Amino acid sequence: MNDDLDALLRDDFLRPPPNFSRDVMQRIEQLPRHAHRADARGTASVRPRASLWRRMRWLATVTGLVGSGMLGLSQLAGFVFGLWIASSAI
Repeated sequence: MNDDLDALLRDDFLRPPPNFSRDVMQRIEQLPRHAHRADARGTASVRPRASLWRRMRWLATVTGLVGSGMLGLSQLAGFVFGLWIASSAI
């Protein structure tokens, strides 16, 4: 299996073009630095959507933690109740 991997790594298809690094760096410099800044009208259009997703993610996290906590407590109560029933029958 290592021979196949070595042959694949020696293949010319995995080598980047000669100006790959320079082209990528030029494209990175052209990207906007802060997407949440206000646009030409003075309104921030990306900020409310980001805070909405942050709130939704927080709500999903809290819901998952509360739900899994309730399930865990029910499993613990069932285990303790089972031990209590078994020990009282003896």
